[in-house]
Amino acid sequence: MALCVLALFLVSPAACRRKQETPPPPGEAETINLNAISQIENYKEILRKDPNNLQALINIANLYFDTRQDLPAIEHYRKALALDPRNVNVRTDMAVCFRRSGNPDRAVEELKKAISIDPRHAQSRYNLGIILIHDKGDIEGGIRAWEALLENVPNYQYRDSLKGEIERMRGMSGSAKPKYK
Repeated sequence: MALCVLALFLVSPAACRRKQETPPPPGEAETINLNAISQIENYKEILRKDPNNLQALINIANLYFDTRQDLPAIEHYRKALALDPRNVNVRTDMAVCFRRSGNPDRAVEELKKAISIDPRHAQSRYNLGIILIHDKGDIEGGIRAWEALLENVPNYQYRDSLKGEIERMRGMSGSAKPKYK
């Protein structure tokens, strides 16, 4: 569920189930869904009784993710990963939180771990490309991440859109290079 937020804010080919929300006007804070607050409290109670409840850790982290409370989300994703270090969905969501909280290097590190666990995890590869291009200014690295996505996930649902985006990015990186005669 939470995997899709990163793609919504950038050049995503409508890869997610969620509708894109319009950001609040400058200076106004986002409101938190009251239902999410209630659900978070319910999961806190479950975790007080059973701090190693993996599903409760993931669910509360996802709620924090969805309400853009990245630091508590990261904390709970870390606890979930301590119990299930091969969970690529959790690792990918945590990477998005790192990115949103201003730590793209850590996000890249987590996405690379996720890819090493599951080379066919499309969202990790897609998000890696996004962060490399938009946060790190590494267009070629981002293109390579996306090409690896297409190579490793031959039935990727947004294959044609991503190919078009790769071509567009190649054009941008080509025009940015100095031309010598």
